[in-house]
Amino acid sequence: MKRETKWGFALALAFGATGCYGETVEPGHRGLFFDPRHGGLQREVLQPGYHRTGMYGRIDDFDITFSTKKEDIQTTSQEGLAMMLHLAVIYRPVISELYELDTEIGQNYYDEVVGPEFRSAARGVFARHSYLELQKNDEKIEDEIETDLRRRIRGKHVDIGSITLEGVEYAPEILAANRARLVAEQEAARDKTRLESEALRKRLELASAAEQAKLEAEQELRGKEHERQMAVEQAAIDKTKAESESQTRLTRAKAEAEATTLLAKAHSKEQQAITPLAVQMAAYEALGKLGGSGTTILLGDWSHVPNFLFPAYGGAAPYSKAIYK
Repeated sequence: MKRETKWGFALALAFGATGCYGETVEPGHRGLFFDPRHGGLQREVLQPGYHRTGMYGRIDDFDITFSTKKEDIQTTSQEGLAMMLHLAVIYRPVISELYELDTEIGQNYYDEVVGPEFRSAARGVFARHSYLELQKNDEKIEDEIETDLRRRIRGKHVDIGSITLEGVEYAPEILAANRARLVAEQEAARDKTRLESEALRKRLELASAAEQAKLEAEQELRGKEHERQMAVEQAAIDKTKAESESQTRLTRAKAEAEATTLLAKAHSKEQQAITPLAVQMAAYEALGKLGGSGTTILLGDWSHVPNFLFPAYGGAAPYSKAIYK
């Protein structure tokens, strides 16, 4: 052995004995210490930071953040139509199970377990769905693949975050069929829009005509109501007028009746006022006018007249009814 080699080996032993060998665990990572001289792999999970390993030891480093792995998977639909899937899986190791993961699978656990199970789960899910379902239910299919993958890797010390379907490439015949279907759908959509527009126009015309008819009917009804109100008011006026005229006639009749009654009463009183004496006085007055002035007319029994009123006859009253001087 050369002198330089001996010195190098001695220096290595010296550095190893003093613990100058070590490794750093980065943030977002965890490590397991492996020492072949002291029991091999240790169960303690090493936190981020610098750790001494010695000359023969090492640290198995694990990224514990969520990692994304993309896969291009060739598969077929339920109808047997070929397609290329562009999928991505988000995953990370279970921190509390790093020792089991390292001892049972190793640090290359994606290629050993997650990747194969992921591709198998995706093919199985797509094979259960028809071509049309794959186009309409992306989220549902992603959930199905995630559920199946979790089932497949249960107990493998890996946590699945989610599955995303980033794209699907269809076979040429499917693309042609898709284009034809899209063209047909667009034509159908245009026809539907045109028919709906026409139907909407007709509905609007009918609605406008109905509204116009309604307005005319309401206007006619308002006119008839106005006429009815005018008739009612006119009837009230006529009734008031008739009642007024009737009251006037009644008042006039009462007044006339009262006047007639008063006249009758007055006439009756007048009749009652003409006594026999008044008749006699009136008769005397009339006879006096017939005889002229200076004439005396006596009526009645002359035997009761005093004789001194008739001196011409010797104080005896004549048998005649009248004496003229």
